[in-house]
Amino acid sequence: MANLDNLGLQRRVARICAVLALGVSVSAHAQSSAPQANPAEPVAQSGAGWTTESDTSTSGTQPKRSLDDQPPLVLTTEQIKLLGNINGYLTSLITLQGRFVQTDHRNEEKRGRFYLHRPGKLRFDYSPPSKLRIVSDGEYLSVEDHDLKTVDKFPLTATPIQLLLGEDVNLTRDALILDMRQDETAVVVVIRDKSGNSPGHLQLFFKRPELELYEWVITDAQGLDTRIQLADMIIGNKKSESFFQASSIELDNLDNN
Repeated sequence: MANLDNLGLQRRVARICAVLALGVSVSAHAQSSAPQANPAEPVAQSGAGWTTESDTSTSGTQPKRSLDDQPPLVLTTEQIKLLGNINGYLTSLITLQGRFVQTDHRNEEKRGRFYLHRPGKLRFDYSPPSKLRIVSDGEYLSVEDHDLKTVDKFPLTATPIQLLLGEDVNLTRDALILDMRQDETAVVVVIRDKSGNSPGHLQLFFKRPELELYEWVITDAQGLDTRIQLADMIIGNKKSESFFQASSIELDNLDNN
Protein backbone atom coordinates (compact mmCIF):
# COMPACT_ATOMS: atom_id res chain seq x y z
CA MET A 1 0.00 0.00 0.00
CA ALA A 2 2.92 2.28 0.79
CA ASN A 3 4.24 1.82 -2.76
CA LEU A 4 0.91 2.83 -4.23
CA ASP A 5 0.76 5.88 -2.00
CA ASN A 6 4.27 6.88 -3.07
CA LEU A 7 3.34 6.46 -6.73
CA GLY A 8 0.34 8.68 -6.20
CA LEU A 9 2.55 11.29 -4.56
CA GLN A 10 5.00 11.20 -7.46
CA ARG A 11 2.20 11.69 -9.95
CA ARG A 12 0.85 14.57 -7.89
CA VAL A 13 4.28 16.21 -8.03
CA ALA A 14 4.33 15.69 -11.81
CA ARG A 15 1.01 17.51 -12.06
CA ILE A 16 2.33 20.37 -9.94
CA CYS A 17 5.41 20.72 -12.16
CA ALA A 18 3.19 20.76 -15.23
CA VAL A 19 1.10 23.53 -13.69
CA LEU A 20 4.22 25.52 -12.86
CA ALA A 21 5.10 25.51 -16.54
CA LEU A 22 2.08 27.72 -17.12
CA GLY A 23 2.62 29.83 -14.04
CA VAL A 24 -0.09 28.71 -11.63
CA SER A 25 0.85 29.36 -8.01
CA VAL A 26 1.05 26.31 -5.73
CA SER A 27 2.30 25.87 -2.16
CA ALA A 28 5.97 25.53 -1.29
CA HIS A 29 5.14 22.35 0.64
CA ALA A 30 3.78 20.68 -2.47
CA GLN A 31 6.79 21.73 -4.51
CA SER A 32 9.19 20.11 -2.03
CA SER A 33 7.69 16.61 -2.50
CA ALA A 34 9.68 13.67 -3.86
CA PRO A 35 10.80 13.74 -7.52
CA GLN A 36 9.44 11.48 -10.24
CA ALA A 37 10.85 8.00 -10.54
CA ASN A 38 11.05 8.02 -14.36
CA PRO A 39 12.42 11.25 -15.82
CA ALA A 40 12.00 11.85 -19.54
CA GLU A 41 14.75 11.24 -22.09
CA PRO A 42 17.36 13.98 -22.60
CA VAL A 43 16.66 16.87 -24.93
CA ALA A 44 17.49 16.19 -28.55
CA GLN A 45 21.08 16.80 -29.55
CA SER A 46 22.30 19.89 -31.39
CA GLY A 47 20.94 20.11 -34.90
CA ALA A 48 17.51 18.69 -34.06
CA GLY A 49 15.97 22.12 -33.72
CA TRP A 50 15.93 22.46 -29.94
CA THR A 51 17.42 25.34 -27.99
CA THR A 52 19.29 23.50 -25.25
CA GLU A 53 20.93 26.46 -23.54
CA SER A 54 19.57 29.66 -22.03
CA ASP A 55 22.73 30.85 -20.32
CA THR A 56 24.23 32.58 -23.34
CA SER A 57 25.28 36.20 -23.36
CA THR A 58 21.73 37.06 -24.41
CA SER A 59 19.87 35.41 -21.55
CA GLY A 60 22.58 35.69 -18.91
CA THR A 61 22.14 34.41 -15.39
CA GLN A 62 18.54 33.59 -14.55
CA PRO A 63 16.77 36.50 -12.85
CA LYS A 64 16.83 36.27 -9.10
CA ARG A 65 13.79 36.28 -6.93
CA SER A 66 14.43 39.91 -5.96
CA LEU A 67 13.18 40.83 -9.44
CA ASP A 68 9.65 40.45 -8.11
CA ASP A 69 10.25 43.31 -5.68
CA GLN A 70 12.10 45.74 -7.93
CA PRO A 71 10.43 48.60 -9.80
CA PRO A 72 9.70 48.22 -13.52
CA LEU A 73 12.41 48.93 -16.06
CA VAL A 74 12.55 52.47 -17.44
CA LEU A 75 12.27 51.72 -21.15
CA THR A 76 14.36 53.41 -23.81
CA THR A 77 12.89 54.51 -27.15
CA GLU A 78 14.51 51.49 -28.80
CA GLN A 79 13.04 49.12 -26.21
CA ILE A 80 9.56 50.61 -26.60
CA LYS A 81 9.77 50.07 -30.36
CA LEU A 82 11.00 46.49 -29.89
CA LEU A 83 8.16 45.76 -27.45
CA GLY A 84 5.71 47.06 -30.03
CA ASN A 85 7.14 44.61 -32.56
CA ILE A 86 6.89 41.78 -30.01
CA ASN A 87 3.28 42.68 -29.23
CA GLY A 88 2.46 42.65 -32.93
CA TYR A 89 4.16 39.29 -33.45
CA LEU A 90 2.40 37.64 -30.49
CA THR A 91 -0.98 39.10 -31.51
CA SER A 92 -0.50 37.61 -35.00
CA LEU A 93 -0.27 34.09 -33.54
CA ILE A 94 -3.97 33.24 -33.71
CA THR A 95 -3.35 29.50 -34.09
CA LEU A 96 -0.07 27.76 -33.34
CA GLN A 97 1.10 24.22 -32.62
CA GLY A 98 4.39 22.41 -32.14
CA ARG A 99 6.52 20.33 -29.80
CA PHE A 100 7.82 21.24 -26.34
CA VAL A 101 10.34 20.11 -23.75
CA GLN A 102 9.58 21.07 -20.14
CA THR A 103 12.40 21.17 -17.58
CA ASP A 104 11.49 21.68 -13.93
CA HIS A 105 13.55 23.08 -11.05
CA ARG A 106 15.01 19.59 -10.38
CA ASN A 107 16.26 19.44 -14.00
CA GLU A 108 13.73 16.71 -14.86
CA GLU A 109 12.33 16.76 -18.38
CA LYS A 110 8.99 16.02 -20.01
CA ARG A 111 8.02 16.23 -23.67
CA GLY A 112 4.89 16.58 -25.69
CA ARG A 113 2.88 18.65 -28.15
CA PHE A 114 1.17 21.99 -27.62
CA TYR A 115 -1.69 23.77 -29.38
CA LEU A 116 -2.70 27.42 -29.07
CA HIS A 117 -5.78 29.24 -30.30
CA ARG A 118 -6.15 32.82 -29.18
CA PRO A 119 -8.00 34.20 -27.43
CA GLY A 120 -7.67 32.08 -24.34
CA LYS A 121 -7.29 28.53 -25.61
CA LEU A 122 -4.27 26.33 -25.00
CA ARG A 123 -3.55 22.61 -24.78
CA PHE A 124 -0.43 20.70 -23.69
CA ASP A 125 -0.43 16.93 -24.35
CA TYR A 126 2.41 15.19 -22.49
CA SER A 127 4.09 12.19 -24.13
CA PRO A 128 4.13 8.74 -22.49
CA PRO A 129 4.84 7.58 -19.88
CA SER A 130 3.19 10.76 -18.59
CA LYS A 131 -0.60 10.84 -18.73
CA LEU A 132 -0.94 14.53 -18.08
CA ARG A 133 -2.83 17.06 -20.15
CA ILE A 134 -3.23 20.80 -19.59
CA VAL A 135 -6.18 22.49 -21.29
CA SER A 136 -7.40 26.08 -21.22
CA ASP A 137 -10.89 26.78 -22.56
CA GLY A 138 -10.46 30.53 -22.25
CA GLU A 139 -11.84 30.73 -18.72
CA TYR A 140 -10.25 27.91 -16.73
CA LEU A 141 -6.94 26.09 -16.93
CA SER A 142 -7.56 22.37 -16.28
CA VAL A 143 -4.74 19.98 -15.30
CA GLU A 144 -5.85 16.44 -16.07
CA ASP A 145 -4.19 13.28 -14.75
CA HIS A 146 -5.56 10.41 -16.84
CA ASP A 147 -3.71 7.90 -14.65
CA LEU A 148 -5.32 9.00 -11.39
CA LYS A 149 -8.48 10.16 -13.20
CA THR A 150 -8.41 13.53 -11.47
CA VAL A 151 -8.47 17.14 -12.60
CA ASP A 152 -7.45 20.43 -10.99
CA LYS A 153 -8.92 23.68 -12.32
CA PHE A 154 -7.57 27.21 -11.96
CA PRO A 155 -8.87 30.54 -13.28
CA LEU A 156 -6.85 31.43 -16.36
CA THR A 157 -6.53 34.97 -15.01
CA ALA A 158 -4.49 33.57 -12.08
CA THR A 159 -1.67 32.50 -14.43
CA PRO A 160 0.99 34.67 -16.11
CA ILE A 161 0.46 32.75 -19.36
CA GLN A 162 -2.84 34.58 -19.77
CA LEU A 163 -0.77 37.61 -20.78
CA LEU A 164 -0.07 35.78 -24.06
CA LEU A 165 -3.60 34.53 -24.69
CA GLY A 166 -5.69 37.72 -24.85
CA GLU A 167 -7.62 39.06 -27.83
CA ASP A 168 -4.60 41.25 -28.42
CA VAL A 169 -1.22 40.99 -26.70
CA ASN A 170 0.11 44.21 -25.19
CA LEU A 171 2.86 43.60 -22.67
CA THR A 172 3.38 47.33 -22.17
CA ARG A 173 -0.25 47.73 -21.13
CA ASP A 174 -0.83 44.51 -19.17
CA ALA A 175 2.57 43.65 -17.67
CA LEU A 176 5.40 45.23 -15.72
CA ILE A 177 8.61 45.02 -17.74
CA LEU A 178 11.31 44.00 -15.27
CA ASP A 179 14.19 43.53 -17.71
CA MET A 180 15.04 43.42 -21.42
CA ARG A 181 18.22 42.06 -22.97
CA GLN A 182 19.14 41.59 -26.61
CA ASP A 183 21.89 40.97 -29.13
CA GLU A 184 21.97 40.20 -32.86
CA THR A 185 20.51 36.69 -32.42
CA ALA A 186 17.95 36.87 -29.60
CA VAL A 187 16.00 39.03 -27.17
CA VAL A 188 14.63 38.19 -23.72
CA VAL A 189 11.86 40.08 -21.95
CA VAL A 190 11.19 39.57 -18.24
CA ILE A 191 7.65 40.45 -17.18
CA ARG A 192 5.34 40.33 -14.18
CA ASP A 193 1.55 40.44 -14.26
CA LYS A 194 0.53 44.04 -13.61
CA SER A 195 -2.74 42.99 -11.91
CA GLY A 196 -0.91 41.16 -9.13
CA ASN A 197 -3.13 38.08 -9.52
CA SER A 198 -0.24 35.76 -10.36
CA PRO A 199 2.98 35.93 -8.29
CA GLY A 200 6.41 35.32 -9.77
CA HIS A 201 7.68 36.43 -13.15
CA LEU A 202 7.98 35.18 -16.71
CA GLN A 203 10.94 35.28 -19.11
CA LEU A 204 10.13 35.23 -22.82
CA PHE A 205 12.89 34.33 -25.32
CA PHE A 206 12.66 35.34 -28.98
CA LYS A 207 14.93 34.59 -31.92
CA ARG A 208 16.22 37.41 -34.12
CA PRO A 209 16.35 38.99 -36.64
CA GLU A 210 12.86 37.62 -37.41
CA LEU A 211 10.98 37.48 -34.12
CA GLU A 212 10.03 33.94 -33.08
CA LEU A 213 9.15 32.80 -29.56
CA TYR A 214 11.26 29.74 -28.76
CA GLU A 215 11.29 29.48 -24.97
CA TRP A 216 9.83 30.76 -21.73
CA VAL A 217 10.83 30.35 -18.09
CA ILE A 218 8.33 30.80 -15.28
CA THR A 219 9.72 31.69 -11.85
CA ASP A 220 7.13 31.07 -9.16
CA ALA A 221 6.59 32.83 -5.83
CA GLN A 222 9.16 30.52 -4.16
CA GLY A 223 11.83 31.40 -6.75
CA LEU A 224 11.69 27.99 -8.51
CA ASP A 225 12.08 27.88 -12.30
CA THR A 226 10.27 25.80 -14.91
CA ARG A 227 11.47 26.04 -18.50
CA ILE A 228 9.46 25.37 -21.67
CA GLN A 229 11.37 25.05 -24.96
CA LEU A 230 9.44 25.10 -28.25
CA ALA A 231 10.22 23.59 -31.65
CA ASP A 232 8.65 22.55 -34.98
CA MET A 233 6.04 25.31 -34.71
CA ILE A 234 3.29 25.51 -37.32
CA ILE A 235 1.00 28.52 -37.72
CA GLY A 236 -2.55 27.70 -38.74
CA ASN A 237 -4.38 24.34 -38.73
CA LYS A 238 -7.21 25.53 -36.50
CA LYS A 239 -8.65 23.05 -34.00
CA SER A 240 -12.31 22.72 -32.98
CA GLU A 241 -13.74 24.35 -29.86
CA SER A 242 -14.19 20.92 -28.26
CA PHE A 243 -10.45 20.23 -28.65
CA PHE A 244 -9.83 22.82 -25.90
CA GLN A 245 -12.48 21.53 -23.49
CA ALA A 246 -11.49 19.61 -20.35
CA SER A 247 -12.10 15.86 -20.45
CA SER A 248 -15.16 14.28 -18.90
CA ILE A 249 -13.10 12.90 -16.00
CA GLU A 250 -13.71 16.21 -14.23
CA LEU A 251 -17.43 15.38 -14.01
CA ASP A 252 -16.68 12.23 -12.03
CA ASN A 253 -14.01 13.68 -9.75
CA LEU A 254 -15.24 17.06 -8.54
CA ASP A 255 -14.24 16.16 -4.97
CA ASN A 256 -10.58 16.03 -6.06
CA ASN A 257 -10.44 19.70 -7.12
